[in-house]
Amino acid sequence: MNESSLTPPHIMEYFDAKKNWPKITPHLKDKELNDILVSDFNKYTYGNWSEKFTYGQFPCDFENFDWFLFHRGRRPAFWKYVKWAACHWLVNFNLRLAMLVKPNESWRILTSSKHSTVWNGGNLLFDFNFQALGVDPDECFELAYDEELAPGEYCECGEPLRDADFTAPQSCLSALSLVPTGTRSSRS
Repeated sequence: MNESSLTPPHIMEYFDAKKNWPKITPHLKDKELNDILVSDFNKYTYGNWSEKFTYGQFPCDFENFDWFLFHRGRRPAFWKYVKWAACHWLVNFNLRLAMLVKPNESWRILTSSKHSTVWNGGNLLFDFNFQALGVDPDECFELAYDEELAPGEYCECGEPLRDADFTAPQSCLSALSLVPTGTRSSRS
């Protein structure tokens, strides 16, 4: 059999945030988790819009892209912690939360210029952003797998580069064609 004609199997999967929300919720009050979220995401909001991100706010409060526009029904609760193109400023939050929710896993950050995600070293990803956006978990892994941090090691994040070259995953690009022109939020 010609190996080049083989399609690689779907091996990665997301920790299902919607299904497991009852397991996640008790940890959302963790002081260290919230300190990480405020510290890192404030760099993103202040770097982009000179606006502070404070305790009690959610990443979705700063959403400026209508990726969720065609969702029908109630929005999953975890979407409050999703912000388009802000994975690098949410990855430490996701790492801490993953370690709280599933402490027996060896969670670590995978990062590249295209994406940052949290991986257990096996086939499980903890990634609210790409899960909400409908990005295939194999694509998520592939986009982020450039640098692998040690289990439990946090990533340094600075202010965003305003003119950074952002490459959206192919699965997101196909969804973009569905968003009518003029429906983007005013924040840019």
